[in-house]
Amino acid sequence: MSGPSKSITIFLLKALVTAACLWWLARYFDFEQVRDALAGINPLLLIAAVVLHFLSFVAGGVRWWLLFRHLNGAIAFRQLWPSYYLGVFYNNLLPSLYGGDLARTARLYAAGFGGSALVSSAFVDRVLGLVAVVSMGAIALLFAPPDYENHLAFSVFGLGLLALVPVTLLAVRPLWTKLLDDSFGRRWPRLHAILSCFPRYRGDPGLILTAFALSVLNQLLVVVVLLMLAPGLGVHLPVFQFMVVLMLVFLVSSLPISLGGLGAREGAMMSLLLPLGVDAAAVLALSAAYLLVLWCCTLPGAFMLLLQEPHATNASTL
Repeated sequence: MSGPSKSITIFLLKALVTAACLWWLARYFDFEQVRDALAGINPLLLIAAVVLHFLSFVAGGVRWWLLFRHLNGAIAFRQLWPSYYLGVFYNNLLPSLYGGDLARTARLYAAGFGGSALVSSAFVDRVLGLVAVVSMGAIALLFAPPDYENHLAFSVFGLGLLALVPVTLLAVRPLWTKLLDDSFGRRWPRLHAILSCFPRYRGDPGLILTAFALSVLNQLLVVVVLLMLAPGLGVHLPVFQFMVVLMLVFLVSSLPISLGGLGAREGAMMSLLLPLGVDAAAVLALSAAYLLVLWCCTLPGAFMLLLQEPHATNASTL
């Protein structure tokens, strides 16, 4: 299959998954109930939610800036931020094939920044984000009510924690460097270039801890947004039980199976909250309110296309 044909096929498959999820959700949709629920939200609460969600994007941008700067050298946060914010826009609002990771790295690559550093830092950025979600989900599961049984959560977070073992070994064990070179260096040079970033971060554990803390902050701010919106829309659950659900939803929405996570995210929330006794209209209202908040703080990312691209030769520290 040629490149364009493959791209079109993947796009159509994602569109099909999105349409299927939305069709399934439509079975539960009651326009009047959802409208009434949304009408009762305090506008100031929505504004606060937008601000907090935007701050979660800032935390993610600072995380990538620190990781990229470690590999590439001096670059100001103001130079990297427009590319990161553009990637956020692509991830959440455009029905793009490859999403925001390609958009944010391509913009800086065109400006003369190293491709290997861009891809590697973006890869580690993603990994740390997933590690934060899995860790937060596992901790929330420990503090959830004793009678709360979620076998899916136990399986997902348990396997996720097990998967962290080889990742940690890759990052801290020098032996892995030689194994990496021998196994991937000649056969898959592009994959080797990406994975070789792990040993390069080994010498600065403080950086990884800081980046991980920013990942936790990034996810925690989104959790706070949903915790703020949920009670007024009829979703009343213990905090840690709700966090377990949200971490599972975050994992599902991060999978490249739908367009911008649309449909998959809402479908996961519906599937996980209905068995807990939450009314379907309340779940849909919460999903709609969150989408409104997400799109409001994401849409300005489109204006990053109007900004002049940064230049690697002019990179400077913040």
